[in-house]
Amino acid sequence: MRLRHAAIGAATVLLVASAPARAAVLPPGSAPYGLVASNANFVPGNTLAQRTANYRRLYNAGVRAIRVDLNWVQVEPPGKPLHDYDFRDRDREVRAITGAGLRVIGILAYGHPDYSSRGTFVGSTPAGGGVPPFYVLGAQYFPPDDPAQFARYARTVARHYGREVIAWEVWNEENEGWRFWPPHEDPAAYGRLLCAADRALTAVDPHTPVLFGGVFFPAVQDLPGTSGPHFVDQAYAANARLGRCYDAMAYHPYPYPFTAPELDVPIRGSVLSAADQMRAVLSRHGDGRKPLWITEVGWPTHSRAYGVSEAKQAEYVARMQAATFAQRLPVLTWYTYGDYADPTGLNQEAYFGFFRPDGTAKPSYTALSTFGRVFRGSRFAVDRSRALGLPPGALFTGGRGFALEYRRPGARIVALWYANESVAEGQGPLPAGGTAQPATIPVELPVSSRRVRLVDYLGRERTVAASHGKVRLVLGPGPVYVVESVPARRRRG
Repeated sequence: MRLRHAAIGAATVLLVASAPARAAVLPPGSAPYGLVASNANFVPGNTLAQRTANYRRLYNAGVRAIRVDLNWVQVEPPGKPLHDYDFRDRDREVRAITGAGLRVIGILAYGHPDYSSRGTFVGSTPAGGGVPPFYVLGAQYFPPDDPAQFARYARTVARHYGREVIAWEVWNEENEGWRFWPPHEDPAAYGRLLCAADRALTAVDPHTPVLFGGVFFPAVQDLPGTSGPHFVDQAYAANARLGRCYDAMAYHPYPYPFTAPELDVPIRGSVLSAADQMRAVLSRHGDGRKPLWITEVGWPTHSRAYGVSEAKQAEYVARMQAATFAQRLPVLTWYTYGDYADPTGLNQEAYFGFFRPDGTAKPSYTALSTFGRVFRGSRFAVDRSRALGLPPGALFTGGRGFALEYRRPGARIVALWYANESVAEGQGPLPAGGTAQPATIPVELPVSSRRVRLVDYLGRERTVAASHGKVRLVLGPGPVYVVESVPARRRRG
């Protein structure tokens, strides 16, 4: 029987063997609805002050944590002598993050050529990046021969950073073995490495949660790799006690191809239904109450191949924020801070950001900021979509309506939108549109106030009067937030 004290947030709970996971407990820095985080990729700035200022832009938009690489080869330079750790580069980045008021989600990855016979053999710098074949056969992506060596590195990093880190994520997209666990993904081997790392990390600090490394969710047609749910299922099949080796399951529900977050397609489902599929796998193995953390998701904006428009990215950011926390997921982590110049227009990694290469903000940053401002201090209360008669949507053609109610003392906020995109929605050079459903739908929202405030997802506001206790709206793909003042409840006694 495993006894372990673990805190995900201010509360501390005692885990006894297979005791229920802390699904309702939020990490430090969270708003009541949950934690908005961002990956650190492509943050500009050559000085500590510049990088801190850029991280502060995310803080100002409601982001409260940064997921950042603390890679093995970054803290232990390859070559003899072994175990000669050097944290100067990562210390600078962590100082920039914490100096902006943000917390750290530390990624412990990947392998190290000095501890992998295959990695040593491959050597050299990997080719690719965000252009196929991506980072294939790079030395650092081969797993170590002995998980104990990875555990030693993990323990050293945990001792160095202490409480600056709110969670440890062990590896990244290990189910995409052709890229991040070459030469092929190995669920059993990953499970052994995860358990070794967990023992080392909890020996240093039993209060900081350990995450199952974020699995890339869908299986992409014509590419190698194992889908996230299948990989997790296989890892449990190899070790039925795997649930004792981590506190929360991380996953990356990218919608390849880059369709709307609510759009269901066969086999893959949708970005939102990915949570149900991940929970189903965990439930089969007795861990259905473990929290799910999204540690990467996003939509690239470019016109050459498979991107979406900047306008669509902004809509999807707003919709994901409202829908994800309504699913009771405690963490939503965006990929990523900003774009970088890509003359070819082919590198998807260059276009996921909230900021353009020149530092100007995309509309998605405004959508992120607006959500943080409007929903500050609130928590999800109830899904009113079906009660209002909004359509449930359909495979391929979409057309799902949403009315998600959040509450805070003295206010009720309802996020409403109509996800009208179909699989024919334009990507890359294709025209926008492609809707098979009506472009908009009407709805009457019951309210108790005579007047309510309407805020669209880009922050534009107006006040409207209710008629016979209802507000009449026309919903489209851009969310609108209905903010209503309500009497605060009196405390008894």
